[in-house]
Amino acid sequence: MEPTDHHHAGAEIAAQVGHDYSSSNHGIVPLSERRGTWTHHVPLWLTFYPGFAYMALGFELYGEGFTLRRMLFCVVISSCCYLAYAIPAAYLGATRGQTTTLMSRSIFGVAGSGLVSVLVMIVPLGWVGYQANLLGSIWNGLYGWGPVLTLGIVIAVLGVVNNILGFTGITLFARFVAAPLTLVWVVYALIKALTVTPGHVLSSHGPGATTTVAGIVLAISFATYGNEPDLFRYAKPRLRDCVPPLAIGLFVGQIVLPTAGWIMAARVGSGDFGKVFDATVTFSLFGASALAFILATATQIAVNDANYYESLNGGQNVLGGWRPWRRLYTCLILAAVGGFMAWWVPQSLDNFFRITTLLAVTVPTATVIMYTDQLLLPRVLGVRRKLDRVPAWRETAPANWPAIGALVVAILFGSFGNGILPGQDGVPLSGWGIPTLEAWAVGAVVYVALAALAIRGRTPEHALGFPRFSAPAAPAAPKEPAVEPTVLG
Repeated sequence: MEPTDHHHAGAEIAAQVGHDYSSSNHGIVPLSERRGTWTHHVPLWLTFYPGFAYMALGFELYGEGFTLRRMLFCVVISSCCYLAYAIPAAYLGATRGQTTTLMSRSIFGVAGSGLVSVLVMIVPLGWVGYQANLLGSIWNGLYGWGPVLTLGIVIAVLGVVNNILGFTGITLFARFVAAPLTLVWVVYALIKALTVTPGHVLSSHGPGATTTVAGIVLAISFATYGNEPDLFRYAKPRLRDCVPPLAIGLFVGQIVLPTAGWIMAARVGSGDFGKVFDATVTFSLFGASALAFILATATQIAVNDANYYESLNGGQNVLGGWRPWRRLYTCLILAAVGGFMAWWVPQSLDNFFRITTLLAVTVPTATVIMYTDQLLLPRVLGVRRKLDRVPAWRETAPANWPAIGALVVAILFGSFGNGILPGQDGVPLSGWGIPTLEAWAVGAVVYVALAALAIRGRTPEHALGFPRFSAPAAPAAPKEPAVEPTVLG
């Protein structure tokens, strides 16, 4: 590499550490910074659904009494639900070039953006706590390191390191470490499990009696991030560049790995993570603890990269525009909160189920409302809100009350239907269908209805909280395709 190449690489990393296009000062990813679908985004999403964390979904469903066929039904339905939400969310990020929380300024206003940012900052850190303790449990099982809770806290705090480098940090790790390891291991483990496992084992199930709806809700919670625009703002602004990363990553992480996990649990006759993990190491990694350590550590770090990245962009929306502030400071704050979650989540399995379900209900619903505003309102109500720049807080409207009202209604609906409100038992209500999916739909429908009512007496700019621009224009967002795909209408 020539000296000039070293200089260019160093300048790129310095720029990513500085802002990562996650604040109002540097809020829109220019086309020159967009990454390739197959060289960046597919490997990235392969590592967001990797390893033992998603095998654990198969362990859990086996232990809850699911046969292999019923487990496959749950993960296929949950994957279809997720893709119905995630494809337009990814397309929104790719065409607007902004993070979820930066877009929320223009669409929700100050009050709504603050609410969305708090949800994006705090709720995903519950997953950080869970994944960190899962890795601590793996290390404890392999080498007797402990106590697990202390390991989990340390892992959670240190897990923010890749995100200090922004999107560059997490894609470098994904492309060259986690993705190759995951693919080789997943293919080998599943082929071997299907070919050597007796038929009577494949037709067995655990002792639990969890409903199919509860299994689908759990699987959706495992699949959903909610901040898809954050990652796809680095994609080319075309629908065809958004689909492969989601579909391939989801197939590996939400179907292949849970299937392998279910088969391993059936071979052991238990859904207990420790027992099945030990059997999996012996079965698919030749009993080599060093291989298990490398694979588990790489994949768990990759999963938590995504969780931290989501929270970090929420924090940058609130703090990143302050001139003395640095991205590093937000990383340090979230590392401390992540450490707390690593202590709190393991206190009760109920804590984990409630916070993962809450994440699936809250942040994705806010994203649904935003792409309803951008992709549906122009066609239904003739209201077009431009997102060609990020407003400063002083330029942001106080509130878009129809959007905030729709978000609150949808969150309450989804939380109640999933049984996670205080005083409920954490089990989805019978006869309510799939509450998580319905909450997303409720958010969209209520927003359109409230927006239609609001604009009858006032101009759309005032009724729906359009930004008040007065400062010089920021760099423009990349142009959208000439014709938006009708599938998103």
